[in-house]
Amino acid sequence: MLNARRYFGRFVLSVYLVLFLPRSLSGQSEQGEGLHLERSGTEQVYFSYNRKPLLSFGAQCDFIFYLRESEHNLRLWADWASDHGMNHIRAYPPLSWRLLEEVIKDNGGKVDNIALPYVEASAGSRQFDLTRFNPDWWKDFRAKCEYLQTKGIILHLLMWSSFHVRPNQWKGSLFNPDNNINSFADHLKGSPFKIHSLLTEHEELAEVQRNWFRELIEQTYDLDNVYYDLVHEIEPRYENWEDTKLWIRDMSLAIRQKWEQLNTERPLILGMDAGKMNGMGFPNDQHAGIPPEGSAIDWMFTRPYFDVLIYGRSHFVENAIQWRRKYKKPYIGQECFDDNGLTYTYRRPTDRVHIRKYLWKFMMAKCQQMDIYMKGGSARPGGPPGFNLNYNPRGWSPFEKDALILRRFWESLIDYPNLWFTGAIEMGPGTHQYVLSSPREAVIYCSSATGIEGQKFEKQTVHAKGLTIRPGNYTVEIIEPDAGLLESRRIELDGSSFEIGLPPFLDDIAVHLIKLSD
Repeated sequence: MLNARRYFGRFVLSVYLVLFLPRSLSGQSEQGEGLHLERSGTEQVYFSYNRKPLLSFGAQCDFIFYLRESEHNLRLWADWASDHGMNHIRAYPPLSWRLLEEVIKDNGGKVDNIALPYVEASAGSRQFDLTRFNPDWWKDFRAKCEYLQTKGIILHLLMWSSFHVRPNQWKGSLFNPDNNINSFADHLKGSPFKIHSLLTEHEELAEVQRNWFRELIEQTYDLDNVYYDLVHEIEPRYENWEDTKLWIRDMSLAIRQKWEQLNTERPLILGMDAGKMNGMGFPNDQHAGIPPEGSAIDWMFTRPYFDVLIYGRSHFVENAIQWRRKYKKPYIGQECFDDNGLTYTYRRPTDRVHIRKYLWKFMMAKCQQMDIYMKGGSARPGGPPGFNLNYNPRGWSPFEKDALILRRFWESLIDYPNLWFTGAIEMGPGTHQYVLSSPREAVIYCSSATGIEGQKFEKQTVHAKGLTIRPGNYTVEIIEPDAGLLESRRIELDGSSFEIGLPPFLDDIAVHLIKLSD
């Protein structure tokens, strides 16, 4: 049974943190250097980085903390990403020696001397001490995080990944009693790890788990490019959801306590992936629509200790907008799942158009953190080696050219904090038609349907209405997302509607209106 006194104390602590630590929990911070949430607690909440609105997207390796230089040259990838306007990576630390060996082998490395976050009792024993961190691994972890910071790359740090303890990975999990020297894990022998088991009669194991999260904060709190994901891909297989909720709260508050002890300058940004929570109160696998009140996802998204809505399943523009409005937190669509259920990867050059349209579409949904898969696919003849990760990414996929155009477009925005979902296309091209507008600026994006490429659109006029733009003189830019700026002209607008002729284009096009000085 749960220790009632201990949990009453933790409940009191949670109330204290929620009520009396507004700087981190409510995110009401002054704008400053590094990664921030601005306008927190409102529908218009947005990410800023170094005092500017942030668009963070990119294709990089989520195994960067598994691999050594011989298997993956992080600097090569980070330099390439930065050179091509990409500035995002999602990655997790290793907690399974078997998975670590598998990834190393898959990338042409040697497994003689593996390194994990915990000390191995003796070299090659695959017996680890969960009470002792391995300083060599953490030094490498820190160095990689620091290099990403120097390149302005945002790190979505998955603090704990549930697949490390799934049945197919349990044999290699460091929490499996067969793989550690700690008696406090003995009760897990013979059965896959369950998160809530940490909070039954096993306080020593629970404290080890808290220390894991605390150490990740200790190593990264002073970096300005990191936000945190408590658990990646938590699943409903945990038999006791009520106990699992206690664990989520306990670990989240341990993280916040540690952050407050260390950081007085920048608020913590913490969330938790809800993408695998199928069957836990949601009507369908794709999770289209508003989460029902009282469902597991609704419970997670309403927690005051989570600042963002992290979701790793099919992404719908309607969800990104409606969930933001309901929960007043930004939507982070991880793993590049489009609304047709397919995922896209930089490693497949044929995904170029799909990736480009996906990123533009969700940028128009005011999503500011988007990652792209780079694993999967087979090597082309004469191209990089057949390993998933340890090749030079330059020139592999033409999307890298589109990424630069998207970055230049983002940098041209003048009023992002006030752009909102006001306005509609009354007549115009494309299956997807999106509008953002503010009193000083408007953006229109039209594209072919999800999963379609090579669709030609003839010369035509786009009519937009209901925008919040003020009357006055505007610069109008027409942009092809795979070619860049096509033309720029000046027009005078006297109301909230306008029309403009578009040239012929392939797949997608954007229109950008910028108000000239009065």
